[in-house]
Amino acid sequence: MFDNLRQDITRNLRDYGPQSALRRAALCFTLNSIHAVALIRLQLWCARHHLPGILASKILFWFFKIEISSKATIGPGLRLPHPMGIIIAPHSFIGANCDLYADVRLVLSHGRKHGPHLEDGVFMGDGAKAVGAVRIGSKAVIGVSAVVTRDIPPNAVAAGVPARVLHPQTQLT
Repeated sequence: MFDNLRQDITRNLRDYGPQSALRRAALCFTLNSIHAVALIRLQLWCARHHLPGILASKILFWFFKIEISSKATIGPGLRLPHPMGIIIAPHSFIGANCDLYADVRLVLSHGRKHGPHLEDGVFMGDGAKAVGAVRIGSKAVIGVSAVVTRDIPPNAVAAGVPARVLHPQTQLT
């Protein structure tokens, strides 16, 4: 938990440039993105250790309107620049170094047991949704308000409702 949280904090602070230890501590106490990822890590840690994580999940919901299933898997380096209204369904997978903006939804479809699978480095813009057991390839970019209903290849840019690939196999930085 602490290694993942450390990587989450590092990624969330990267936007603020180099900082002293005092400034880093001040940012950790004031940034909503860090508060949200800390609560997410606590909730998932409690679930893995069969402890009640209800307090962490309720605080996440009350303050950020974030709902995350305790059966979701989230890799290190999670970045939530605007942590509001995010929903992550059971059995969803989020790889390392993914960015989820406000109102992102990773949801189940038609009673299937598995949720979306985001590989490493996926970027999902505000209001983007992934529905069902879709796989979004590494370093793919999902545009604002896009609805992903089919697999997206790695390094692709996808947008629209339903989402379609606009730039396949483009190397993004």
